[in-house]
Amino acid sequence: MSFTPALVDRWIEENNAIIVRWKQYERGLQPMHDVRTRCYSEVVKLLQKMEGIPAATERLKLEMTVSYNTSLFSLGFTHPSDIEKNLTRTLLRVLGAAGSQVQSSGPFKLWQVVLQTFDTSVYAPYLHKLLLVQWMLWLMEAQLERIVALLTQTNHKGELLAPVNLQTEIRNLALSMEEDSLLMVAMSARDLKDLLHICTVIAHGVEQMSKENYSEALEAFQEAKDRPSPRRLVAQIHTLTGQSLSKLDQPHCALHFYRKAVEVDFSCHSAIYQGALVFRQLGNPKAEIEALRLLYSAVQRQSDKCPSSALLVSPDLLQSGEHITFINRVPSPSLILYTLAHACVLNDSISDGVEYYLDLLASFQLDSKDLVPTGVGTSFPRIPVVYLEAAFALFKAQKYRDVLVICEEVITSTLDFIPERLVLELPMENQLTGGPTAVSPASDAVLENVDFVIWAGAAHLLQAQTHWKLKDTKEAITNFTRAIIQMVKVFIKQKEWKQKNLGNTEEMVKRMLTLEAAKAQSLAGRGLCFLEKGQLKEALRDLHLSLQIFPGCRKTEMWLTEVLWRLDRREEASVHWRESYNTTDTTKSKNLPLYLQAWQDDSEDFSGLKKKIEEHIQASNV
Repeated sequence: MSFTPALVDRWIEENNAIIVRWKQYERGLQPMHDVRTRCYSEVVKLLQKMEGIPAATERLKLEMTVSYNTSLFSLGFTHPSDIEKNLTRTLLRVLGAAGSQVQSSGPFKLWQVVLQTFDTSVYAPYLHKLLLVQWMLWLMEAQLERIVALLTQTNHKGELLAPVNLQTEIRNLALSMEEDSLLMVAMSARDLKDLLHICTVIAHGVEQMSKENYSEALEAFQEAKDRPSPRRLVAQIHTLTGQSLSKLDQPHCALHFYRKAVEVDFSCHSAIYQGALVFRQLGNPKAEIEALRLLYSAVQRQSDKCPSSALLVSPDLLQSGEHITFINRVPSPSLILYTLAHACVLNDSISDGVEYYLDLLASFQLDSKDLVPTGVGTSFPRIPVVYLEAAFALFKAQKYRDVLVICEEVITSTLDFIPERLVLELPMENQLTGGPTAVSPASDAVLENVDFVIWAGAAHLLQAQTHWKLKDTKEAITNFTRAIIQMVKVFIKQKEWKQKNLGNTEEMVKRMLTLEAAKAQSLAGRGLCFLEKGQLKEALRDLHLSLQIFPGCRKTEMWLTEVLWRLDRREEASVHWRESYNTTDTTKSKNLPLYLQAWQDDSEDFSGLKKKIEEHIQASNV
């Protein structure tokens, strides 16, 4: 292609036509949905045509402007490393046009030579636009140290030996922001610089948070807050400020900033979620539940919308680092719904809890989720646990027929996965006795098998408690027995495993405590059924076994006292009464799963037994 001055004019017209079309789209005057794609394609072609001929000083302003526009339009279409390669090629062409050479194409050396060559010339405003592109690319990859080095070079015309401060360097950055009326740009240099300033300071604050330097993080967020910002960024700054204050043990101040974030931008779901966590920390379940309801409603509305944005350089694009994603992440709708259901039931909002659990189960069916595999996300409980908790909520709501149906689904789905017998022998014990190598209790396979046993046993237990409520004692005994049969399939050979904890893990200890609690509740429940039927010896046996496995349950001890009294073992009943009546129920401090709390929560009136015992004690003393 031969070069003529008219060609420059035509390229200028092409560049400006592309930008005019984009500006119309930004202002909502251009309805086409593929405008950005079309602008990207056309500006790339224009730059390729310019690069097809040797660079010359009379075309440098145009070429740097087109390269700047191409870099911005490439966002979302091209990987940042490819944009950086194109930027490097432009800088090398610019140096070549000026007759300068650089030994290394490394970014710092290249920028040093470029700045020394052109920083005080008429090309400075065009060059500084490309410097903003470099800053933008490194910010997208959270390379704050590189940004500091680049800004230091720009501010001080070379590297400094003394430590530099990122915020100070940004504040002192003097770039030429003049715009050329003949050469249109997709985004003004001033607007891009302001956006980069705010997002970089935010990223610096988040980096300080990751290092637990929360006071330093607050300083960064304060600076970002003092600058004009898009609403979404303002909300994010308030949210991060709240998180820092929460870490500094100032929960009420944190709540203030979370409220400000939501007032600025209701779609700032992270602020609502963090507020719910603070309410939980403050022990305010009512406020926590309201926050979770608001969050679930907001997330649902957001998911119904098709997100679209006409922003060429969005804050989200600049904040794609893992630390930002981690700090501002919000649970999935399913996890929010589960947390809401769980919190409602824990705080006796049973009818609401039932509604949320049933909605959650319906979503599982809709999404064709299997009952057994792991749920949606790292914090989400296993699916059978959700079913068991839903059954417990229905039990509390006295919807007994529904309890039976849900528990049957758990039993059916786990049937093929339950081992015939699971003997756990701790590795340390084998080493001491020279026994055969045992399967490690901490292995994933063993934990999984124990889980299946617990889930099936707990489902039978809930069914038995439901039949007891329905006055079907015979069916209750059958299901209590089924629960016991399931849970005795797991046997740990070392009797003092809880104390010695040899070779065990916290996860296995937690599971074994859950298993023993379920086994003890099944025995106690069956003992109560035998007591109802007048089979006192069987009742005494099961209640004794229950307390041996899981001591400290006052309800079980009260029923044991009742059995002793009916067996005419009055003195023994009186002694047992004295020991158990005034002691604290230690089972409530065991952190049992929600689905095992029916036995503890079901309060009984032992006033008649108390009267009989006290009269006997008084008569004995006389």
